[in-house]
Amino acid sequence: MRGNWMRGMAGALALLLGTATGAWGGANPPVPDANIAVQLFSLHKDLARDAAGTLKALRASGVTQVEAFNTLGRSPADFKVLLDQAGLTASGTHVSLKDLRENVPGIIETAKIVGYRYVGVAWLKPQGAAANQGIGPAEVDATIAAYKAACPALKAAGLRVMYHLHGYEFAADGKGTLLDRLLAGLDPACVELQMDVFWVLKAGVDPVALLDRLGGRVKLLHVKDMAPGASSGEFTGSAKPGDFAPIGSGSVDWTALLAAARKAGVDWYVLEDESPTPMAHLATSLAWLQGK
Repeated sequence: MRGNWMRGMAGALALLLGTATGAWGGANPPVPDANIAVQLFSLHKDLARDAAGTLKALRASGVTQVEAFNTLGRSPADFKVLLDQAGLTASGTHVSLKDLRENVPGIIETAKIVGYRYVGVAWLKPQGAAANQGIGPAEVDATIAAYKAACPALKAAGLRVMYHLHGYEFAADGKGTLLDRLLAGLDPACVELQMDVFWVLKAGVDPVALLDRLGGRVKLLHVKDMAPGASSGEFTGSAKPGDFAPIGSGSVDWTALLAAARKAGVDWYVLEDESPTPMAHLATSLAWLQGK
């Protein structure tokens, strides 16, 4: 049964990839395969059901690299074996703010075992926070303190350190925004930025203009599109499932954005999808990025 499901998923991905290729062929400047990864949270439901089968199906679709969000309930060594068996490598991972504050040695050890090249925090909202709730100065200041304490050891271990923008950072903070407060507190020589295109747009901010403004601080992108007509100007890090769209079918001018990304020196393009149909969206988005 498991083998049939895996073959079915791989076949569906291949079929969708072929369909996407015909739909978007030649529409965009391609991104080199070596710079593309898929955030595994996109397929967290399938991974919970059949991690090995899902990873092998992902590899069969043409993906070679992933970004982790944890080790799927396994030890770092067992997670590495799972990736190896699927023919995948993990470029990096998201970690919790709690681990950044309290378990830097564990982050480093896991990174060495799995092979992560970068690590960073992607979620600041307190546990139990409502979907319509954002963050405030206290969360930002705690994040700055955690990065300041952790960054020297992480860098000494050979890791790149990043912070993932999630949209709530654009809320007002005095005469500026929480993002201004965050950027002023993070050392650009140590902490790079991972700009999530969807969440920037959800906050009502032009991602191309933001890339131009931040310049070389943005080294990673979370690549996902926002459906036409979706609401914006929201600083909660939450969205409706229907707000997500595959690349090329949403509100983002990807040709302009990729040009700005190349100018800024972005070197990782991480596909992520949080829609009810992530498999289909990822196939379309991958084909678009590859210029097929």
